[in-house]
Amino acid sequence: MTGTPYELLDRLTAWATGQGWIDWLELGGSLGRGGGDAWSDIDAGIGVADGAEIESRRDEALRAIAGFAPVADTLVQSFPSGWHCVAAYADGRQLSLVVLPAEVRTGLPPQSRALLDRSGRLARPLPAERWAADAATRREWAFLAWIGIGDAARHAVRGRVWRALRSLTEARDHAWRLWAAESGVPYPAFGAVGVENADLPAPPGLAATHPADLRAGSLLAAAGALADVLTGLEPRLDALEASIRGRLSALRAGGASPRS
Repeated sequence: MTGTPYELLDRLTAWATGQGWIDWLELGGSLGRGGGDAWSDIDAGIGVADGAEIESRRDEALRAIAGFAPVADTLVQSFPSGWHCVAAYADGRQLSLVVLPAEVRTGLPPQSRALLDRSGRLARPLPAERWAADAATRREWAFLAWIGIGDAARHAVRGRVWRALRSLTEARDHAWRLWAAESGVPYPAFGAVGVENADLPAPPGLAATHPADLRAGSLLAAAGALADVLTGLEPRLDALEASIRGRLSALRAGGASPRS
């Protein structure tokens, strides 16, 4: 089937199978979990067999995926323990390929598929708990969400509307992560992505956290709505919440200093 991600996936699989230095080929993302469609990007990874020089294999992999279809552009990014090669094709399709030493994988992550596994490294499923958020991580997300709410309100009354919107968005992203963790979805750090992939609803009241426009009053109202959402999520940081809600009240009353 031409012009689809499935055609690219077939080419990727055939290429990887023909390279003796590739120990495994893993498919993730929407296609990996079986929820992809004709508009899906390909998120994949290959394991470089022991002893191979990973930088040269990175370049070889980039040349290969750039030859699957006419490309608009490519990009290489450093990745923990390896490299991330991205091909953006002229017809809008995209393929992301992580190049890693084969020994990095000790099993198959949740919602992924093994398309090639010469040495059996992907035979064992890895537990989802490996990517769960511990108490310290969840507290960090809650802390940063409250700080972001306060920052959004401060920027709003100063007329720094794009900074306010950025802070509001970052705070909302942390709220999504907390909700994902409470909902038990894999990879809670992905926030809204994991929740929507699981076909779960958004946190109650989240729609009101999107300002109707960029006026200060709308941004402050959205910040207050996000505070209400965060109050319903765990962990509760009561002293910090009281501090930020106090700031919101003062800013709504016109207590901002324009020069501070």
